[in-house]
Amino acid sequence: MRIAVLLFHLSIPALLCAQETPARPPPPDAEQTAASTPGSQRNLARLEVLANLGEVEAQYQLGRSYLIGKGTEKDTRKAGFWFNKAARNGHVISQRILATMYYSGIGLRKAPAHALKWFRKAAENGDTVAQTALADMYYRGIGMHRPNMKLAWRWMMAAAENGDAMAQYRVGLMFRDGRGTRTNLSRAFLWLHVAALNIPDPEQRLEIIAARDEVGKHMSKRQLSATKERSSQFTRKYVKNPPIEQS
Repeated sequence: MRIAVLLFHLSIPALLCAQETPARPPPPDAEQTAASTPGSQRNLARLEVLANLGEVEAQYQLGRSYLIGKGTEKDTRKAGFWFNKAARNGHVISQRILATMYYSGIGLRKAPAHALKWFRKAAENGDTVAQTALADMYYRGIGMHRPNMKLAWRWMMAAAENGDAMAQYRVGLMFRDGRGTRTNLSRAFLWLHVAALNIPDPEQRLEIIAARDEVGKHMSKRQLSATKERSSQFTRKYVKNPPIEQS
């Protein structure tokens, strides 16, 4: 199967492109500075002044500038420093990026336990990407003595309920296999169904549909029929752009 069973592979660019969790409104000066004359040293200097004054959005923008080389040369160590500042001040995206830097060893000493800590912080603050990453770390036992399937289940379900298609796929597999929860083929079918509708890649969608249909083969006709009757309600709740139902 082309879809990786182990989902966790978060690159820094992917994290910067991921949908951002709404945070507190940025201070006007920091927002204006971040958006104006990109690439200028003066802009970077203004950001640094605001960041040193404790403006959280400026700390995040400064970390981002050093990470991607916006207005300065790339410096992952400085990026890590400013993401750490912003993360400690409650900036959710910075918490997620800091966790990934600790996980990958980019700009910071590789430290899975610290990665786990900051993914947990971001996950608790509602960041869906962090919830999926945290679940996968628990699933694989990274940053701890052994895997923790109950916590893997808890956070994978949180991400699935927040609309993450790959988390929905993994929840379907966990229901199918009884990993972290009791085996429930009806729920496995439903979660695989919504995952297939949410996944953008056509090949992956076909593979998830095949997994869903394989689950259906192990259900009684009555159980499968009842499950399919529930699928429209499940779709409305968990699919971002549900298909239009024909009257």
